[in-house]
Amino acid sequence: MRTAKEERGSELGDTRQIFLVYLAISMSLSLAAMLAFNWAFRHGSVFTLSNFVGPTARTLLHGEGLTVCSVGLGTIGNPICFHAARMPVPSAAIALGAALVGDRFLWVGLFKLLLLLAPLEAAALLAIRALPLAGWRRMTGLTLLLLPFVMTAFLADVVNLQVEEGYSYSLLALATALVLFRPAARVSWRRVLVFAASAAGLYLAKSSMAPAVLVLTLAFLWPMRRWVWLADSQVAEARRAAPGMTAVTVGVVLLAAGGWAGWQHHAAGRYTFGTSIDGVNLHKGNNALFLARYPPGSGETLDMYDPALNRGHTFADEWSFNDYHQRAAVQFIRTHPRETGVGAWRKLKVLLFSLEKLGSKPRTGLMEVAETGGLVLFRLLFWAALLLSLRALLRGGGERGGRRSAAAVFLLIVGAVALPYVVGFAYTRHVSVLIYPSALLLCRMLAEPEGSQGMRQGLH
Repeated sequence: MRTAKEERGSELGDTRQIFLVYLAISMSLSLAAMLAFNWAFRHGSVFTLSNFVGPTARTLLHGEGLTVCSVGLGTIGNPICFHAARMPVPSAAIALGAALVGDRFLWVGLFKLLLLLAPLEAAALLAIRALPLAGWRRMTGLTLLLLPFVMTAFLADVVNLQVEEGYSYSLLALATALVLFRPAARVSWRRVLVFAASAAGLYLAKSSMAPAVLVLTLAFLWPMRRWVWLADSQVAEARRAAPGMTAVTVGVVLLAAGGWAGWQHHAAGRYTFGTSIDGVNLHKGNNALFLARYPPGSGETLDMYDPALNRGHTFADEWSFNDYHQRAAVQFIRTHPRETGVGAWRKLKVLLFSLEKLGSKPRTGLMEVAETGGLVLFRLLFWAALLLSLRALLRGGGERGGRRSAAAVFLLIVGAVALPYVVGFAYTRHVSVLIYPSALLLCRMLAEPEGSQGMRQGLH
């Protein structure tokens, strides 16, 4: 008969083997996707990346902040120098990659892939450690964690260098996993620090993730409120640590937000928690011609209409540009409530139901088939997670508290991620960041099936 120590060693060994299988498959598929998507650009310079990411990476390396002068937002004949148009994580990651391996597209792409896959692999490890040691639930969980790697919408985030989702997808996954797969009454300082760093990084990768960061932070801290009332000597240490852990978590997140606002004031003359292109992004989704242009046609984006939104106006700097578009969008929302409501419903349909890839160039042949098949799989995964979450909430007392809490957190994350795009505008890539959280939620349900005594303990 094996001792408790031998049992724990066996569990760790089994978990390690499963994770190594996951790691080998996920890395192989990611590298294959990177070569397939980026091989044609392998000799190009990353400083030519679109969405201002390339130019701002260059200026970062030269000590000039996130500066780019451009007419790229439709200000034809009126170039504007932007200092506050990008959140820092994408540009900083590209700049770091270029400094380490040179500015060739393929090598920086490999660096970014490995850098941003690390949080995702950590999220998967948390899920694997919580799954039962054997049986169909463990294999089903492993399959769910690998399924996103056959979806082109997800792989696009893994390999993409110029869109913010390519940096936020894995940070969102890790923060979600740290909330969903947590011990009932013990949280280590390491977990607190990793969560705080992932939440702060998520916000600094994309400002529209701020509502999701708020939800995740509250969900991470919420269980600690109960520790104060626990009398069991086994949780005394956790009870004493709770105030400090709460302060550190909130402090790191606030430091990220406050530090970014201070940077923006230093670089661009205004304290802001977002960017100086938030106004035009809001205007793109709220104007008199939006319903005629949205959803955009195959291979089209709303960017092509930027010159029309700027027509007749000249802008002295980035803030006059931002403020004009923000005022115009807010005025439209106030005076056209019906059109705004119809537009919001269209955006919601894109986020929740669309099987068409919107907001990027079209694919043909086998790639088009693969994209459509991947979107079908995504919707099945996504809606399975939504429906199971709703079921867990509606069953009330028939569900264990852990399952209900996980369900509530997932639904709130979905709402928080979707909200900025319902207000602004939505593409497929905006909702693709929910692919992995959906897989994690399903694994969470597998880890604590109905009628069980909770998740497997001892490895968290």
